[in-house]
Amino acid sequence: MDTPPVHFVYHVPKCAGRTIDRHLAGALPANAYHRLRRRRGLGRLATGYDTSHLPDPNETQIVSSHYLGISIDSLFQDRLIKRSMLLRDPASHFVSYYNYRMTRYINEGLQPYGIDIAYGAMRRNFITHYILNNFLELNWVQIASLSDEDKYDLANAFLSMFWFVGDYTLCDDLLGALGDRLDISANARLHNGLADLSRGAGWTPLTLDLLPQSTVARIQADNRIDQRLWETWREARHETGAVRPAALENGAASFVGGEAIRFVHQIVRRLQRRWGHFDTGVAVPQRDPATIV
Repeated sequence: MDTPPVHFVYHVPKCAGRTIDRHLAGALPANAYHRLRRRRGLGRLATGYDTSHLPDPNETQIVSSHYLGISIDSLFQDRLIKRSMLLRDPASHFVSYYNYRMTRYINEGLQPYGIDIAYGAMRRNFITHYILNNFLELNWVQIASLSDEDKYDLANAFLSMFWFVGDYTLCDDLLGALGDRLDISANARLHNGLADLSRGAGWTPLTLDLLPQSTVARIQADNRIDQRLWETWREARHETGAVRPAALENGAASFVGGEAIRFVHQIVRRLQRRWGHFDTGVAVPQRDPATIV
């Protein structure tokens, strides 16, 4: 009963994870904060995370990762686990992911490509599937066997156990709550924001307001599980037990069929980032990066 709780911070890509990680790594000693890395080799078939460098579980105060599988709970079975996660609506998530990939590829000497190819190569309901695969540790076959309603129910049941859930813009609120309990500063420097993306690669980021409303509506419809999940939990904060998820709207899509289409777009994406064919589908002004920032 005297053992303090351990905080698990689950990072969904492009939901302020880098900002949280850098802040906690600088504010806490190495034995108090640990970011799990992705497991390499055949071992990743068993678990997606690597615990080889994990400090003493009795001393660790916060564990974070993009690959924080539920099976790691057994290492902390004598401690109360307080879970946190930030989410994002599918339209702004796609735009952020697109900008991140473009700057990464340009820095590697590769070519940018348009939003149609980028969106086609991205898994529908990316955030929900990310939760099921990397945090609840369901494999591709198990996920393919689930209906949209089942996926939505599993994600909601998981989040209902959390200590803090909210939109990614509540990053400061989450760090403030962690800071109060761990006696650390809550003043975090933003990482991977528009300024960072513009500065290094000379890429003027795409912003959500540049997407036609028809494109935004299409993204919301195609990713109805993610959209409803975000609408349900974006303002929850510590009141996760009081959240009552609304029913998922009708309009189920084939997961297997979507994966087949995505595979074709991934091939085209690979070709275009190697040899180039830039057509965003929307007018992206290539202004001085400082103007947009």
